[in-house]
Amino acid sequence: MAAKNITVRELKDLIESKKPVLVDFWATWCPHCRKINPAYEQIAQAYAGTLEVVKVDMDQDETLWEELELIPTLRLYVDGKPVGSLVAPESRAAIETFLAGVLPRPRREAGKRKYDMIIIGGGPGGYTAALYAARAGLETLVIERLSAGGQMALTQQIDNYPGFADGIGGDELAGQMQRQAERFGAQTVNAQVHSVDLRANPKTVETSEGTFSGRTVVLATGAGPRALGLPDEKELVGRGVAYCAACDGMFYKGKTVVVVGGGNTAAADALVLSRIARRVIVVHRRDTLRATKIYHEPLMKAENVEFRWNSVVTRLLHGDRLTGVRIQNVQTGEETDLAVDGVFVSIGRIPATELVKGQLALDESGYIIADESTETGLPGVYAVGDVRTKPLRQVVTAVADGATAVHMAEAFLAGEGAR
Repeated sequence: MAAKNITVRELKDLIESKKPVLVDFWATWCPHCRKINPAYEQIAQAYAGTLEVVKVDMDQDETLWEELELIPTLRLYVDGKPVGSLVAPESRAAIETFLAGVLPRPRREAGKRKYDMIIIGGGPGGYTAALYAARAGLETLVIERLSAGGQMALTQQIDNYPGFADGIGGDELAGQMQRQAERFGAQTVNAQVHSVDLRANPKTVETSEGTFSGRTVVLATGAGPRALGLPDEKELVGRGVAYCAACDGMFYKGKTVVVVGGGNTAAADALVLSRIARRVIVVHRRDTLRATKIYHEPLMKAENVEFRWNSVVTRLLHGDRLTGVRIQNVQTGEETDLAVDGVFVSIGRIPATELVKGQLALDESGYIIADESTETGLPGVYAVGDVRTKPLRQVVTAVADGATAVHMAEAFLAGEGAR
């Protein structure tokens, strides 16, 4: 049973019926909303008969924008009253945990638990590894906490991946990669990975859906946005602090925003926001952008984009919401307060390597040490995509890593079988 798209009036009627209701407040343009959709549909099927699972498009009623801080927001109603909200869940398991205080978790039959290759992470590197492994006849499992694509799925338009002359949306490309891998027999389970034992034989992966074992493991866990590290930053997320312009930009329509950073992500965010916000201020610690040249001309031509070079944000000014930022010129030390409605942080990424600390060697920035072979310090364990040490982190290099990892894994498995 699929989640139903309903109107605000229909939602009010449903709530007044006093049935348990889970509603996803979303918008068609929101990449985070699209990213949670597969997991949300699974929730609708799993809780069919015990929970009304519905969706409401934010753009159908302007008053919703005044009520909600971020989307997607899931809200649970019981006996006609709201009992809790969950903003931008990071996994299906997070949604089930949110529901657990009110509704019993549905029972699911255990499926296959032993595989030739387990791939943790369903981004481009992960699903390329799944495609190559499945085509090679390996029993292959992808464990993805939410939906295919990783950070790629949050990108509105990808123009530098070969084969798509007019570009392609990140979530569309992600879906195609998943379907292609599964056509050859790769399996996907949506689960949160709690721990791994990469030294065991076979290697074990503990998840919210139980324990899986694999003769080989490919780590494709990616990286997440790096925070500024300023006081109150975490508390202001959704109240003026954001990390994805494509996701949250519409909350700042006609307003003044700051973009912190000078790389490709910051430049792309500034361009997106220039079409939404009244004024966009780019704050960068250097005197020129590090972003590739393709971004420079359109940014310089945008009449509502301005630059504060050689500057860093040193303080977030706020009451209940962000009201401004304090910036400091790194050359003169001069400080300036800017009145702004939002700040978008685009200053790099942090690798998702908490699972493997103490088992694999990491570099000083926390990336898994693995060369172009993708081999780590443990036999049968491979690191692909943004999570490993490499000079360039792009979709195309992640895809190459996925293919390489399977090539190395096949050699490993052949040697293992010969013993």
